[in-house]
Amino acid sequence: MVVQTNRLTVRLYTAEDFGDYYAYIMDRELQAQLGLNGVTEEASALETFRWLQTNRVFYAVVENAAGRAIGHICLHPPFERLLEDPAYQGKTGFSLSLALASPLQRKGYMTEALRGLISTYFSENRAEFFDYEYEPSNLASRALQKKLGFQPWGVEKFDGVTLYVSVLQREQA
Repeated sequence: MVVQTNRLTVRLYTAEDFGDYYAYIMDRELQAQLGLNGVTEEASALETFRWLQTNRVFYAVVENAAGRAIGHICLHPPFERLLEDPAYQGKTGFSLSLALASPLQRKGYMTEALRGLISTYFSENRAEFFDYEYEPSNLASRALQKKLGFQPWGVEKFDGVTLYVSVLQREQA
């Protein structure tokens, strides 16, 4: 599946895209945001890249003007506790994780990419909901979720980290 927007193409990552991935994932500011302490050189970045390709739906966010990947969106199985909620039982959903090259953040790229991807998944009946977790200190993630219409679902603790969980249902989009 490929999603086109005015400035972006969202498509599955290929092995040939590793150089683009490596270029943005090694940025220290982005690594601090993502908590990627173990990605320290090309070999560990390649291991992570291959793991994502194998274990997740791993989309490249490609800037059309430059023709290179500037970030990614991963679709994971939904947040486990969310599936215990009767409102989501038996429904198809995905949990989102994402990254964008730090120099391009706060320019609307990720909002544009997610709107296109989520809209396509909803319109093609590939998903009935998306969830997205973020740490309380991540104000950019909170703002992004609000722009997209995600609704607060709850607060969870995971390995000593507090996470806010928000959900966007197809009916709300």
